[in-house]
Amino acid sequence: MDSSTPSSGSQKPLTSHPLFAAKKSKILAQLAQSENEYADNSPKGSVDEQIVDLIDEINSYEGLVTTSSCAGRVAVFVEGGAGQETITSSREGATQEAPELLRGKEQGTVKTSPGGKGGGQWLYVSHDPIPRLTSQATDSQTGGPGHDRHKAESQHKDEPYTTLFKLNSTTHSGPQTTNRLSNPATVPSTATQLIHLIFSPLILHIQCASLAHARPLLSAAINSGFRESGVQSLRILDDPGAGVMLAIRTAGLTFETVVGCLGEDGLHKMVTEDYLAMCAHVVNQRFRWNSERKERLTKEIRIAMQRQMTENTRTQDWEDKDDRRRRKREEGLQRQKQQLNTALELDLDDESGHSKSGRRQSNGESDGSIDLEMLQLG
Repeated sequence: MDSSTPSSGSQKPLTSHPLFAAKKSKILAQLAQSENEYADNSPKGSVDEQIVDLIDEINSYEGLVTTSSCAGRVAVFVEGGAGQETITSSREGATQEAPELLRGKEQGTVKTSPGGKGGGQWLYVSHDPIPRLTSQATDSQTGGPGHDRHKAESQHKDEPYTTLFKLNSTTHSGPQTTNRLSNPATVPSTATQLIHLIFSPLILHIQCASLAHARPLLSAAINSGFRESGVQSLRILDDPGAGVMLAIRTAGLTFETVVGCLGEDGLHKMVTEDYLAMCAHVVNQRFRWNSERKERLTKEIRIAMQRQMTENTRTQDWEDKDDRRRRKREEGLQRQKQQLNTALELDLDDESGHSKSGRRQSNGESDGSIDLEMLQLG
């Protein structure tokens, strides 16, 4: 029976393949680097501090190591053009073939400024809730050479979320933004690059030494609400050192909406400031739910791993059936040898006793039993 899927009647203690152990040691060494030395390929370029404790706890267990993660984030971005990879795909690309497996790394994304990758552009990215903003509009001055400038500044103050998400021309470093609210019917047909506002919940990719190591972790993920979690790779069936890639994720907290598009004449904002404020409220609510679910996941993992360690302790004396057969045979041979030696010793004692008795009789002596018989006859 495969060691990664032991039967309930005779479970083998969980162990890690040497190749997995070497891979985990390499990852942990990279994570031990200082903040100045450590860097990953996420847009942020570093570990998400919101899940550092969770990741460290997972990595403390035998047979488990995190390979990519995101604590949960909100982003506003311009998607890539035709034939180009969009930025959102970066969260779903963690595979065992990745050359470097790092905590906090979002596979498939290069470390980037708002210039983005694949023709796309990051306008706003944060792993924290969106700040609560209020309008700060003031009466603009009338007349004079600075009238237009003051009017524009007043409009931007009156649209704090538009400014925060870089959907206006003064804060956007990319294509020119049309400050007017565009009518969908007037948007150019060539405007194929949409501007998304999206909240993505926590996601983890964890390399497991075996299916038996992955099982309690998957159970903990499902029990804590990450119902889209599952095994992504089963290369271990062909290569024992490949391990099992487990993804912990949920689609239930995801929120996404289109807030504009990018045309040849610039960026078109398609929604009102009130709509952006409503989206910010929804996103912050998702952040709270995401945090609660993360706490549930942490508790479920501790329960599952404690149960597994207890079961592993009970099976420390487990032995393979071939080893058991060999041991039983050796024990049987040893008993036979001991029995044979005992029989030989008894035979030697008997022979020694007969020899002594014969010598006494030849010398006119008799043993006690013969004397007693003669006395009884007399």
